[in-house]
Amino acid sequence: MRITYTSAQLRKLRNLGIRPFDELIHDQPKKWLIENFSEGATTYPVNVTRLMFNIIWQTRERIVAGEKPLLRELIRTYWYMYIKPTLSRCDSLSDKPDDQYRAMVDRFTDLVKTHRIMEYKDFGFRDVSRNNRLVGENGNIIIFAEKEGHMDILMDLNNQYRVSVIALGGWPSVLNNEYFTDELKEKVHLNSSFYLFGICDFDPFGRFIKNDFISNLERYGIKNIKVVDLLHPDMLTAEEVKHSRYRLSTRTKRNRTITEEWFEEVTKKNYRNLKHLKETRRAGKKTETIYYGIESRAVSTKRIAEKLKELVLPILGKSEDYLREYELSELDRALGELILFKIRRGER
Repeated sequence: MRITYTSAQLRKLRNLGIRPFDELIHDQPKKWLIENFSEGATTYPVNVTRLMFNIIWQTRERIVAGEKPLLRELIRTYWYMYIKPTLSRCDSLSDKPDDQYRAMVDRFTDLVKTHRIMEYKDFGFRDVSRNNRLVGENGNIIIFAEKEGHMDILMDLNNQYRVSVIALGGWPSVLNNEYFTDELKEKVHLNSSFYLFGICDFDPFGRFIKNDFISNLERYGIKNIKVVDLLHPDMLTAEEVKHSRYRLSTRTKRNRTITEEWFEEVTKKNYRNLKHLKETRRAGKKTETIYYGIESRAVSTKRIAEKLKELVLPILGKSEDYLREYELSELDRALGELILFKIRRGER
């Protein structure tokens, strides 16, 4: 089977230093590896990034061409089978091999997410996070959590409402999202209205994780998305916020910028209790602004479940026409609440 590429794909491959080899790269001796991958090398005899790209791409080509079966392995196993021994053979294995393992994972992400010239399913990888997601009959309603510790409540919600649930376990896995979307496609048309309810830490990195998850879903064809945050200051009383909040780091310029941008964004949500997550203190002649976040476990699962019941039941199993009308009514309600909020603050 001959694989053909578009001119755009060939240009991307050239830019990444990926080229065809008749030899199996991962089987070659040290001398051959150095001769073919020394260009651009710095710390090691070979250019590790370019070598990884080429081994990964060659494996994909062989599978797509039918010369090799799908791997049916974890990405970690691929590291041990193909990348680690090759780096070792050409004296390019780091004293901290886990760093190079993560670099290999980044190369997969580059090819899948950044350059969009392959997918994880091309390899047939198994997903170590498979048990952290379920797609329900009401698949367009997705409840996601930043931490795997919320999987119990997610399972309960899946059983109760037959909705889709996923625990991200920290930074979202592109592989996990790809397979999750493939499973969604079996039950929901991707042009449907999707409602995402997120249980993430109320802090800058919780926002990053949420946005990255949404970006991954959009990458795989889900576009019509409405996101509702289930973790915010108004899910707690003022006293509970003060008791459960934790100080955000602003020691570096970068951290301060990230925190200030996050706070500016959440201010637009008009949360009543947000004022308890920012303080100004004077130390001599200096004024210091302190910001706080809220950990996702600060809100009880019972309270989250009660809020979800209120939010999910009106849209459960409804047609697209109904959902459009529902969104218009919700927009009117939100505008009314915003006006009342501004009146209470004395704004015109």
